[in-house]
Amino acid sequence: MSRFDASVIAFMVTVLSILVFRPVANAIGLIDKPGGRKQHQGNVPVMGGLCMFLGLFVALPLVDPAIYGQTQFLLGAAVLVLVGAVDDRFDLPPRTRLIAQATAGLILCSGAGLTADHLGAIFFMGDVDLGLFSTLFTLLVVMSAINAFNFLDGMDGLAAGVALSACVSTAIAALIAGSDVGLTLAVMSIAVLFGFLVFNFPTSLNRGVRTFMGDAGATMLGFIVVWLGLRISNGPDAFVPAVAALWIAALPISDFFNSFVRRVYRGQSPMKADREHVHHYLQRAGLTDRQVMATMTTLSLLLGVFGIVAHKAGMPDGVLFIGFLALCLSQRWAVQHIDGLVRAISRNRASPVSP
Repeated sequence: MSRFDASVIAFMVTVLSILVFRPVANAIGLIDKPGGRKQHQGNVPVMGGLCMFLGLFVALPLVDPAIYGQTQFLLGAAVLVLVGAVDDRFDLPPRTRLIAQATAGLILCSGAGLTADHLGAIFFMGDVDLGLFSTLFTLLVVMSAINAFNFLDGMDGLAAGVALSACVSTAIAALIAGSDVGLTLAVMSIAVLFGFLVFNFPTSLNRGVRTFMGDAGATMLGFIVVWLGLRISNGPDAFVPAVAALWIAALPISDFFNSFVRRVYRGQSPMKADREHVHHYLQRAGLTDRQVMATMTTLSLLLGVFGIVAHKAGMPDGVLFIGFLALCLSQRWAVQHIDGLVRAISRNRASPVSP
């Protein structure tokens, strides 16, 4: 079956399963209640992640040829989705979630053979070969990406939109390189994300069927993005260096590391939730949920395409790496000053134009 036909099936399975399982989620208490950091209105079913997984589980085996490591991908994603769903219902301790993430990472490394063996010439002194440390480094990358998307899941459509941009960037990279590597999973993921966004896009039109993805969905999206990044940047079929693949998820990874450093500096647990992520600052600056989603999704797509095009244009790996570090630093500065910037823009718009 072609990618297009299978993608239509993935989309339909996602949409129909959400419609079918919404009452089940309400009946078993798989819901998100407002209060504390959660500022949404009313109880919202939390099973979007399970339904997106079902879309991939049903449709991926229909595509011929199968994606590389398909069984291992579905197994790793299943571990994250099942543990995430239990966490959404019963609030598991961080240690249990980390064990599930490490397990999915080991399935990716050992089962599918996807490891970050080479980092490219990020220090301008030849290719960095990780050797014996490749598996450990890959596990850290996998767990970072998974938690980056989990941290990002703080408002309607945001995590799905940024994951969508990463999948689109991957598809663009594959098309530019004339390669099928990563393309099938990217296209299928785009399909299930659109299916979920029918119920999660920030608009009043879907208020009656509003659905959250929960930890089950956010962790799976991180797993999909890191799988794609490793697939297109490592092994004999690789067509971009690791640092260019890093730009595909530059925004969530940058936000994750800024959050990690901030919490450790304050003596807090790195897993402690707060309201100091980029999207929270944009909200406090006066942007609506829809504007925040559009801003971050567009920026994430532009960053991903930049990394791919810059590599294609011959930009050295070291320059791309320095650029990524600069992005991390500038992101922290930007969120600290976004309030004043937005107020200044608002004043300029409100000022009368001199004749």
